[in-house]
Parts: sequence; structure tokens; C-alpha cells
Amino acid sequence: MSEIKSAIELAMEKTKGLGMGEEERELFARKDVENKVRAILRRYQEGMIDDYGVKKELNNIDGDENLKAGALFNALIEEFDVTGDNKKIFSLFHLTGCGLDERPGVELEALQENFSREMEKRRTVIAARIDDKLRARGITGSGIEPNIEEWDEWKETLDEVACAFGERVDEWKKRLAEAVNKGSER
Repeated sequence: MSEIKSAIELAMEKTKGLGMGEEERELFARKDVENKVRAILRRYQEGMIDDYGVKKELNNIDGDENLKAGALFNALIEEFDVTGDNKKIFSLFHLTGCGLDERPGVELEALQENFSREMEKRRTVIAARIDDKLRARGITGSGIEPNIEEWDEWKETLDEVACAFGERVDEWKKRLAEAVNKGSER
């Protein structure tokens, strides 16, 4: 007579030769570290943890230090937006170093400062144009202060400058991501 097998025995027979290879294990470990680092970064940016909490939680992640530094660096450069407030990103660059020297954070800050200076120059020009438009419509007075950010001229200029700086930031991100990835392969 034939033997009746349970569902578990059948499933075990079918999956007998299946298992994770070395490459799959490494990929799984890398993804796990990346997800944990991104969760820490998200909590930091939302103000749920402070600088000390970031360092503590990063140290509590099991895994290769280069892998953690690379994951943090990649997460930070993905979050960087030249038009946004990047103080927390700069803070983390300086706090952790991301396994690199000080140069990346300093370069990013310089890009941000250049963008801010360019936008301030253009803000002055656009404010004068808007003031002229309002005067032409008979809207004048010391109490009139237009919300420049809501005018199409400002939005177009912001998009134009952000696009130009975005290309420079993308080049920077690519160059440094390659450097970090080379460092984490060692």
C-alpha cells in the first residue's frame, strides 16, 4: 500500500533543493540595512530622534560599517533637493561623515549656497517687476507687499534655476555615489 503524506511533507519535498545563495543573502542583507537606514533618516527628518539618536540607532544596525555608510550616503543624496531646506541633511553629513571625508557635505553646502544667492538676486529683479505691474494697475502704497512666491514669474524662475542647479547636483550625486559604492565594495 502507498503511504499518505501530509501537506507539510509534500511541501518540504518540493522545496528541498531551494535555498538562498550567497549572492541572494548579500542582496537581502544590503536591502535590510538600506531599509533600516532610511527609517532612521525619516524619523530624524520628522524630528522624532535627534543627532544622538541617529548615531545610536546607526550603531545598533548589524552589518558592515561600509555598507551602512554607503546606505546612509545614498539616502542623503537622494533626499537632497536644492530648492528645499537641507539643514538636517547637512547636519547628518557632518555628524556621520558617511564613511567619507568632510568634502561631500561641504560641496553640497556650497551648491546650496550658490543656489540661494542666485535666487536672492533673481528675487530682487522679480520683486521690482511685480511692483511695476502693480503700479501700472494703480495698486500702490507702503502697506502693499506682494507674495512673490505666488506669482508666475517667480515660479518660472525657480523652475529654471532649480533645473540648472539640479543638473549640477545630479552630476555631483552620481560622482559621489560611485565613490561611495567603490568604498563599500572593499
